[in-house]
Amino acid sequence: MSRKITKIENAFTQQQAAQRVMQNQADHVNHVHQRRLWILGIVAILVVLICGVQILQAHRSLAEIKETAATKEKTLKKAKTTESDLKIQVKQLQDSNYLAKYIRYKYYYSKDGETIFSLPQDKAPNLNQQQK
Repeated sequence: MSRKITKIENAFTQQQAAQRVMQNQADHVNHVHQRRLWILGIVAILVVLICGVQILQAHRSLAEIKETAATKEKTLKKAKTTESDLKIQVKQLQDSNYLAKYIRYKYYYSKDGETIFSLPQDKAPNLNQQQK
């Protein structure tokens, strides 16, 4: 038993075939567009991630630089204060009255016939000292 199936070629079947071809082409175009949209979306996400990482790294670097600058500012301020104090001390050491007072206080230097007494709260190692 062999059956022969033949296709009826009339206007309706031709129209149906044309519609199937058009639908297949439209499905193919939609598939291609979907694939391109997915690829474009993935590329956009990658670009956003890369840029986000760069921004975060730049932000972290900026924070570190600001912290370093703040510590350097503190160090500079201390150095300027020390320099100012040392300039004042140099100026005072050039004054003979101040220098005499400083030497007498710091090193217990005494004039002829003068005795210096050191109290327990003083920092001096010797309690009684007389120098000429």
